[in-house]
Amino acid sequence: MKKIIVFGGGQVGSSVAKILSDDGNDITLVDVDKTVLENLKEQIDIKTIHGLASHPSIQRLADADNSDMVIAVTGNDEVNMAACHVAKNIFNVPKRIARLRANEYLNNEDGFQKTFFSINDVISPNILVTDYVKNIIDHPGAFQAFKFASGKVHVIAATVLSNGPLARKRLSEFREHLPNVDVKVVAIFREKKYLIPDDDTFIMPDDDVLFIATEENMRFMSELRKITDEPHNVMIAGGGRVGSALAKKLEDTYNLKLIEKDRLVAKNISENLSSTVVLNNDIADETMLKNENINDVDYFCAVTSDDQANILSAKLAKDMGAGKTIAIVNKSSYRNLVSKEIDVVVSPEDVTIGSLLASVRTSDIVSVNRIGDVDGEVMEIIAHGDKKTSNLVGNKISHLELPKSIIIGAVVRDNNVILANEDIEIRDEDHIIIFAFDKKELPTIEKLFQVNVGFF
Repeated sequence: MKKIIVFGGGQVGSSVAKILSDDGNDITLVDVDKTVLENLKEQIDIKTIHGLASHPSIQRLADADNSDMVIAVTGNDEVNMAACHVAKNIFNVPKRIARLRANEYLNNEDGFQKTFFSINDVISPNILVTDYVKNIIDHPGAFQAFKFASGKVHVIAATVLSNGPLARKRLSEFREHLPNVDVKVVAIFREKKYLIPDDDTFIMPDDDVLFIATEENMRFMSELRKITDEPHNVMIAGGGRVGSALAKKLEDTYNLKLIEKDRLVAKNISENLSSTVVLNNDIADETMLKNENINDVDYFCAVTSDDQANILSAKLAKDMGAGKTIAIVNKSSYRNLVSKEIDVVVSPEDVTIGSLLASVRTSDIVSVNRIGDVDGEVMEIIAHGDKKTSNLVGNKISHLELPKSIIIGAVVRDNNVILANEDIEIRDEDHIIIFAFDKKELPTIEKLFQVNVGFF
């Protein structure tokens, strides 16, 4: 059990506090808003402190002297930085994590270093969301897409189309249909429940299927959707931090248009991009969308900071003929309402929390991502030790006696990807891509990857 202080009781702070508390950690949450703390007390069994995160007196009340870690996720970058600096230099808290949004704090070329403020790990929602949206566009047909092992392993979730070649087929037929493709079906989600398939499991229309494959085998995605060309035309609605960064990442690959209502912002963006067409207009202007041939757009990405504007513009674009729509939606209540009307709803909260969990949890976790609507996660964890010091290393997967809700999807060894089977023996320094579909089993995974004292 770790003693952790969370600074900030917003969506990310409260969610992280709950997850870490459920994991069995001792959590204290600090916020300047008493109403936020009162609401949290009704939802989560944690300690709360009212006050400013960067004040030494408040950190002392939160028992920073005896804490293992602080997570600074207030809405203010400067408060987060100051809170980490105080935690290290006054209370000697071993690990400090800060969420930073401003690009000026994320660009090393500008001379900023996280060590200036005693920060161990920086979490940037803008960068994480930008990479997430790009990954979705790069995998047509997917509504979730993650990369592991420096991009060597891809995990994608896609919905089976009723007229697709895999609908109403057994899983064994899927393998026959793609005999030369190295891909593994990890789970099928049906009616908000997951099932671990075998060869006789039927893949049904509207099933959400979770796949793991090597980078070079991602071409199988075309088998899950209608026979269409790869996407060429992308329209980005919003020129803020995510929109401008996304355009920068996409413009060398796609025909790109970006819509930004603020004239000065639009001008600055156009000067910093090479081939993107920048439009100074309202993202929900129907006439403009029609004039810009919205019906020829393969992906419409609404990425402003306004949930309602993103939802409205994405729905309008879809109604006017856009191929796929992606919208950033912060409020969970909104996400539930529009999940069937917008093709991909992106939750900055979920994306950010996944990165935070990788920094917080024990074991040598490289990355964590939350899976769909179920209470599950997929992680990349490094195995250490030998048969004497580890419960994992030196054993075959078939001998691990894992719960049914835990699936090893792949092993990356010496830069080679091995999709998991029961005969694989885990070795020291293997990168394991592992799925957990029940958060109650997370302690099982942590115990599995622990090494005994003799290892050191």
